[in-house]
Amino acid sequence: MRIAIDLITAEYEPGGMLLATRALLHGLARVDQHNEYIIVTGRPEAYWALAQFPNIQLHPAALPSRRGILIQHQVLGPHILQQVKPDLLHTPAFAAPLGWQGPLVTTIHDLAFLKVPEQSSWYPRLYHKYLLRSGVRKSQRIIAISEQTYNELTTCWSIPSERIRLIHHALRPEVSECHISEEAIKQMRQRYGQRYLLHVGRIMPRKNVERLLEAFDLLAGRFADLHLVLTGGLGYGSEAAVQLIEHSPYRERIHQAGWVEDDAMGALYAGASALVFPSKHEGQGMPTLEAMACGTPVVASYEAASVEIAGDAVLRANCASAQPLADAIQHILTNEELRRRLIQQGKQQAQAFHHATCAKKTLAVYHEAIDSYRQTATRTGV
Repeated sequence: MRIAIDLITAEYEPGGMLLATRALLHGLARVDQHNEYIIVTGRPEAYWALAQFPNIQLHPAALPSRRGILIQHQVLGPHILQQVKPDLLHTPAFAAPLGWQGPLVTTIHDLAFLKVPEQSSWYPRLYHKYLLRSGVRKSQRIIAISEQTYNELTTCWSIPSERIRLIHHALRPEVSECHISEEAIKQMRQRYGQRYLLHVGRIMPRKNVERLLEAFDLLAGRFADLHLVLTGGLGYGSEAAVQLIEHSPYRERIHQAGWVEDDAMGALYAGASALVFPSKHEGQGMPTLEAMACGTPVVASYEAASVEIAGDAVLRANCASAQPLADAIQHILTNEELRRRLIQQGKQQAQAFHHATCAKKTLAVYHEAIDSYRQTATRTGV
């Protein structure tokens, strides 16, 4: 079976969706030697290591422009897939080209554009509302990455539950399997401060970075050596957070690290005093798991998907305002017994999210989708 993994739209805005798909590909490369996987990508250089596996192929398919890439993908995608000739198409992020008529698996990370509409402009909102919804309805199987996403699909879009499979994202091996040296941790602390809080994720309204910045201002006067590191860069609606950074009396201790290379993330996590994840809405919230895998305690909101995957292995805080978040962070900075407990529980919790487990479950979904497509074709005489 030739399975195409279409990453063109996932690559246009690198983030958790793309990282999770790379983890899945690492798993599929290792657990499935019977099928052939074709990575459809505009950035083939990012997958050269994966292409060394005999069951992984690359199909370079750059679009003419980075502008309007979601629509370009709809127009040019069918031609690209005609070249690939897959038996099944998996779109791990965004919508499949509407011209694709074969077996289809679509992964849905969240419906945040419905729950937190202020996080995106009209263009992606219309895309998700119409093109993505249409792609989901024609999919033989839909993968939801959390119970929250599963419930959103059934309630908000009325997708029959028998077509949805719940498969949590896996930890990327660059974080979960890397050896983090003391020297690498030392270098991170030299760059960002001996004691720093870490936030991983693009700055946008649903990430609630504004409350984290306000909480940091409350703490920075009490802890003269405390720094804050923000990764992921700026997303739509980040103006309020940028203003808070610019007007903070402690702005010299706020570091905007942008996009951090995969091989540096393990040390960045391990060097942090805590990961702070005050998000309002997530599909899964992988940074909490990645931090726990690296032995870093986590302060997080009561957001549903985060509670689902991390449970009691993190310290929960009311992140609607800055003071309770600051209190929780201070607790984790000063209570060594709490830190040890969270680190131990976090490492245990993260072990369940291995890329091989995710790959085996996803492979089963591929077979289900093929069978469903064939049964429908037989009934309709197509």
